[in-house]
Amino acid sequence: MSRDAHGYVLGPGTGVAGSGPDVKATAAVTAGALTVMESTVTQGPPRHVHAHEDECFYVLAGTLVVSCGDEVFEAAPRSFVFLPRGIPHTFHAVDGQADVLLMAVPGGIEHYFSEINKAVSVEEQERIGAKYDIRVV
Repeated sequence: MSRDAHGYVLGPGTGVAGSGPDVKATAAVTAGALTVMESTVTQGPPRHVHAHEDECFYVLAGTLVVSCGDEVFEAAPRSFVFLPRGIPHTFHAVDGQADVLLMAVPGGIEHYFSEINKAVSVEEQERIGAKYDIRVV
């Protein structure tokens, strides 16, 4: 990994240039180290597995129910959730929505989210998932 990254601070409501205000760190600005995004979780994603990224959440508000492998956890505000690559997982908000700070290591998952959020069919979602080695299980 190149160490071309530099330090920076983003004020409230601002994101990485060229990204939305919820994108706080990308692979491009962290020399590939990580991705950080603010997100509001409602129903959450289907059970899936990442081949390349460890996924983490810091719960800011609301409560998540998280399934990782055979375990189920409840994550209240100020909880930290770690979901290792290679283990199927899913999560959803208990009472309508939860606000989280999502972190993925290494960085780059922002490209997946950018594409998957624009997908208009299941076939397109599957193609995007295959491209990033993130698959529904």
